[in-house]
Amino acid sequence: MNTVLPIAILLVEDSPTARFHAQVCLKKGLSGEYTLHVADSLMSALDVLAATPVDVVLLDLNLPDSHGLDTFRKLARASGDAAIVIISGDTDERTAVSAVRLGAQDYIVKGNDFTPELLGRTVHFAVERNARHLLEKELASVRHDLELADAIQQRLYPHNESTFPNVSIAGRCSSATQNGGDFYDYVTRSDGSLMVVIGDVSGHGIGPAMMMVETRAFVRALASTEMSLSEVITQVNRLLADDMQQQLFVTLFVASFDATGCRMTYCSAGHPGYLVKTDGAVIRLQTDNPPLGINPREHYESMDVEQFEPGDLLALFTDGISEATCDHQDFLGDRRVVEEVVSGRELPALSILDSVFLLAEDFNGDAIQQDDRTAVIVKTQGCGC
Repeated sequence: MNTVLPIAILLVEDSPTARFHAQVCLKKGLSGEYTLHVADSLMSALDVLAATPVDVVLLDLNLPDSHGLDTFRKLARASGDAAIVIISGDTDERTAVSAVRLGAQDYIVKGNDFTPELLGRTVHFAVERNARHLLEKELASVRHDLELADAIQQRLYPHNESTFPNVSIAGRCSSATQNGGDFYDYVTRSDGSLMVVIGDVSGHGIGPAMMMVETRAFVRALASTEMSLSEVITQVNRLLADDMQQQLFVTLFVASFDATGCRMTYCSAGHPGYLVKTDGAVIRLQTDNPPLGINPREHYESMDVEQFEPGDLLALFTDGISEATCDHQDFLGDRRVVEEVVSGRELPALSILDSVFLLAEDFNGDAIQQDDRTAVIVKTQGCGC
């Protein structure tokens, strides 16, 4: 079914003869349906534009109440997004060039060459060019908004080394699109403990990016209270579930180191963490709790890591790293990422982080990055941090 509306045209011409000729040319030259409004002065044209949106204005520059390019300027300010085609008896090319520079879509000179074919073709081209121009403006505006959102988002990531004693942290996020849904953070709480967070919002684009910002804000706000780690994540889940309405979800892993650095607890919402011992042994940290935002009544438990000792290393990463692929058949996988961490466990945290990202990039090859990549490496005192 054709849902395209007829082209709305405003003909601004004070000469009855020229006005009649233009109407005849429109009737013969336009292949599609159109509606026509007529004005014989600038004032009456402005009245029409104030009452009715139009797609194309056919404008005579010399009217009883306005003359020359000043006519175009005044009408252009009131025409909204309409395309303007000037129809004039003035053959001065400088006027035509000036009009186009000011924004006119075309310039037709009255006379023998003013035919139905010429006018019909000009109107159609003007509508198409104007639509393309408006789309380009809209895309430029969207691009600017996305760039601004991305700049704001980048400022939300930690950019300073944690001042928590006996701990070295390196984190990084590389978005697949301009606005990503991954995030990481670390927060020192009022009791002196350190929270290290990594999260991944489902999907891509501006919606998940907004949910990422909201999740980060909730975690930070509740971390400033005296709630336990379990209570913080349980409450974050309730807040997100109310907003997401099961449209999105967030996988999250939070590690908490007490003020002494000798005790570690964690809370997992569908996201694993990997504890690497000084001898290279690996302990996978995860609970049965689902991602955030699915069930508002879910209770998230915090777990003590009994095997934790100062000197151990914690590796956190999102599936944008583990699912790196060049052919959508062979994926990097958690195991190879963890092996990379284990092999470099005596290196500084930043060096290990670099090697993890390089591993994913090399495995991805020339293929386009499909998902956000985020990783955090936490080294505790005793293993060269």
